Amino acid sequence: MKDLIRIVLIDPNGESRDALRRLLGTIGGFWVAEVLESYHGGAARVGEIAPDLTIVALDPDPQQAIDLIGGVTKANPQAVVLPASRSSDSALILRAVRAGAREFLTLPAQPAEVLEIAGRLVQGREESQTQAARGRRIVAVTGASGGVGVTSVAVNLAASVAVAKEQETILLDFDMVFGSVDAALDIVTDHTLFTVLQNFERLDATLLKRSMTRHASGLYVLPRPQLIDEIAKVDPETLQRLLSLLKATFGTVVIDTSKGLQSSDFAAMEVADVIVVVVQLDLTCLRNTSRLIGLFQQFDGMVDRIKLVVNRAGSTDTEISLAKAEETLKMPISWQIPNTTKFFQAARIKGAPIADVAKGSRPHQVFLEMTRALRPLADEPPKPRKGFFAALF
Repeated sequence: MKDLIRIVLIDPNGESRDALRRLLGTIGGFWVAEVLESYHGGAARVGEIAPDLTIVALDPDPQQAIDLIGGVTKANPQAVVLPASRSSDSALILRAVRAGAREFLTLPAQPAEVLEIAGRLVQGREESQTQAARGRRIVAVTGASGGVGVTSVAVNLAASVAVAKEQETILLDFDMVFGSVDAALDIVTDHTLFTVLQNFERLDATLLKRSMTRHASGLYVLPRPQLIDEIAKVDPETLQRLLSLLKATFGTVVIDTSKGLQSSDFAAMEVADVIVVVVQLDLTCLRNTSRLIGLFQQFDGMVDRIKLVVNRAGSTDTEISLAKAEETLKMPISWQIPNTTKFFQAARIKGAPIADVAKGSRPHQVFLEMTRALRPLADEPPKPRKGFFAALF
């Protein structure tokens, strides 16, 4: 069990729920992705989260709990459910097993006992849960020049993934100084990347989600630090740990990076499964993009994760042809976002994704194409990581 075991805990009783949460918190490698206080709607929520293990407390209402276990396993026969109860009645255990459980946890339990049972239940979960998890991934969006539309691409890509409702999606603003993700989506929140990092050790996934603003599209958003002097207090190691936990919690993590190659950007690109590089067809941007790709080439496997997208394609200010750009960068252009200024200006004024002001338009269709193309295959192997961040800092 070398990776995090993502757990959903379902227990309507506050006292026993808190006791189970404390118990799970003492076990290394466990990550409580969500705590549900009701059996009602539990099966649907478990299906959305696709955890490695679902723990269902039976004592508050054994019949409802058994029905829930049956609902979870019927919806996904590969789901791993662990019923927990203070009762060791053989009839209750038999009902739980018939509903789809393969083990039974008698309470109170010791951490070693829970760890042993979990180990048996989730053995081989990488194979059995791959399809349900739909290939969780981190997408970093970056650019080698300011003003090329990195934030616009990150916001619209993340919103498109969220609207698809296949996975829960979060958008992070890593432009620590001048980030504008919150303005682009017209949201106001007291919780930022800095406040989450400050309270990182005390958060589980439920509290983490509650601390975030959720856009109407379903997208979770974590803006940049509110005050500039907070940036120096962002610890890179804690930031990397946060990214690992967010990937374990959300199906897709989209990161809007800065244009200054800050330490947070290197942390994002090191763990990213896909690096979307936004370019414009002008000499300065292509020259800087070529330099950025040259940096990536120094690290094994990093260039393989790059996808190029041309923004404002067809603009009258275009200086260089698409073919010449591909020749210069020695990489194919994966997507072209047309130069439809009126749509993007309307979206900026409204503080909304392009889908809200021009649904079905060509730029909206391009973001939908990106969403489909960036969806990983079930058997897609992980890309190699060779310490990009560590090598530079």
